[in-house]
Amino acid sequence: MTARVPAYRQAQVAIKRYIEDHGLKPGDLLPPEAQLARDMGMSRLSLREGVKSLEALGILEAKQGEGIYVKAFTFDSIFENLPYSFATDGKSLRDLLQVRTALEEGLIGMVAGRATPEQLDHLERLARQMLQKAQAGETFEDEDREFHLALYEPLQNLFLNRLVELFWEVFRRLHGSANVTAWHLEQTAHDHLAILNALRARDHQRITEAMHAHFQQIHARLGPQPGTPPPVTDILPPPPANP
Repeated sequence: MTARVPAYRQAQVAIKRYIEDHGLKPGDLLPPEAQLARDMGMSRLSLREGVKSLEALGILEAKQGEGIYVKAFTFDSIFENLPYSFATDGKSLRDLLQVRTALEEGLIGMVAGRATPEQLDHLERLARQMLQKAQAGETFEDEDREFHLALYEPLQNLFLNRLVELFWEVFRRLHGSANVTAWHLEQTAHDHLAILNALRARDHQRITEAMHAHFQQIHARLGPQPGTPPPVTDILPPPPANP
């Protein structure tokens, strides 16, 4: 027996289809509630429930005294639900880092031929600020976040920028400053300088290696995944001492 679809879910689907069919864009105003309910063949109560759920998802925005607007996409609703969306055993953190590593390592080579001298200078200022703070024993989350966002600006890919920002923010919230020492801070700053210097040299292999080394340090800081067997070694144990 097929489960009955809740009214608010039916309303969600109908509203999204209405937006698509009428070519509505962010900032466009939907028709008044009574007209919209009539056009979609549903009660005003079901429509309100659908609107509220789509507001929570960041798709619609209701303004008092004005009406209901189509909202520009953001990751805000994802950020708000992070504490309820990720496991606390560390697996989600490692999974996320794996995806983020693949994304940034895979795209960093494209930046080399497109970054302007001004963009590289901006990255250098950020990396130098990170190093100064690290040497003073201070964290540098703001500079780190801005560095990774500015890094992909030359690609002019808004969706990529949002993904990088999302991954960075989620990782920061899940990981925080766990296992971060003064040595890690300084090494992280040097990692960013190495990425910058490789970009200035426009050496694609060196760029990829620098980004890989940066993420390897983060992976190492998280430690091995629970249940992972110890690495195999070819070193034989010393022979027993002669009696």
